[in-house]
Amino acid sequence: MTQTLFRWLLLLILLLVLSGTSLAIAAEEQIYTIKKGDTLWDLSERFINDPYYWPNVWAKNPEITNPHLIFPGQKVRILDGRLEIIPAYPEAGQQVDENADNSQIVPPTLAQTEESIKIKSTGSGDGFILTDEEPLGILVDSVDNRILLTKNDIVFLKMKEMSNITVGDTYGLFERGDVVQHPQTNEPMGTMMNNLGFLQITEVSGDTVIAKIGDVFREIARGAELFEYIPQRKEITLQRGTTDKGGYVIAARDEKGTFSTNDIIYVDLGSDDGLASGNLFYLLRSREASDEIIKNTGTIQLPDAVLGAAITIETKAKTASAIIIKSVDAASIGDKVSVVTN
Repeated sequence: MTQTLFRWLLLLILLLVLSGTSLAIAAEEQIYTIKKGDTLWDLSERFINDPYYWPNVWAKNPEITNPHLIFPGQKVRILDGRLEIIPAYPEAGQQVDENADNSQIVPPTLAQTEESIKIKSTGSGDGFILTDEEPLGILVDSVDNRILLTKNDIVFLKMKEMSNITVGDTYGLFERGDVVQHPQTNEPMGTMMNNLGFLQITEVSGDTVIAKIGDVFREIARGAELFEYIPQRKEITLQRGTTDKGGYVIAARDEKGTFSTNDIIYVDLGSDDGLASGNLFYLLRSREASDEIIKNTGTIQLPDAVLGAAITIETKAKTASAIIIKSVDAASIGDKVSVVTN
């Protein structure tokens, strides 16, 4: 009896050991060596099956403050559904050749991909910052004299220019919000225009213009202003940026202190600066050296901390709206933006 019990205990211990070994093997990490031409985008898609995961690589590796500091030859650890860059620094005293082809690893643009990359948009009214644009008309009344208007309501319009008005024309409806001040200079940038929806002209008789309200994003009242109608985009195609100008986040669609993935923001760069719909840009914040670092090294300028990335939705002459596609850390008004051009 004692021998039988001993054998069962021995078998149980053996099974536990084998089970533990199997679990250890299952959880064993994979190491990948970065090669020339690799991008964080590619690595995220290959190992995590999520090409938009790449900002999290920075979040998991706080010692890496900028993707441009990642070079071929470094190691990537893949474990438990995440990527971790194993930092590789030059040997002490080793000179770094700034002219060397280090194939800096950055998210890809259309030049690096065979197929265009599309980003899902929000599908709701984003609005814009009004600077020099003039309204094309104004909603003055409704057929049944109601105060608040909604989809399918019939309304009367007063148009600024009647010569080109025809049945079937579509206009965006906007409401004026707060004045937007630049977070660095405190100078007024323009007026936030909230997107209410759109309407379509149904009848034109002399100076009388009648229209029918289409989709609405907010309640509509008399006094709503008409601007060019730009259909809401369900997808935005990523395209190469052409401007090296830096800018700032100057406003956000939702009134809150911080924002992250899927939030709509506005920046002080526009089509006059070369910014276009589909351009990708980083969200950055200045990093201050700690007292300990200053004590040991003196005054030092640290690279900006990367907060995440956003893609431009719509550009005006001096401003643009964008959607945050990935967030490493919460962003806020006053944070810097840098367009991805390579």
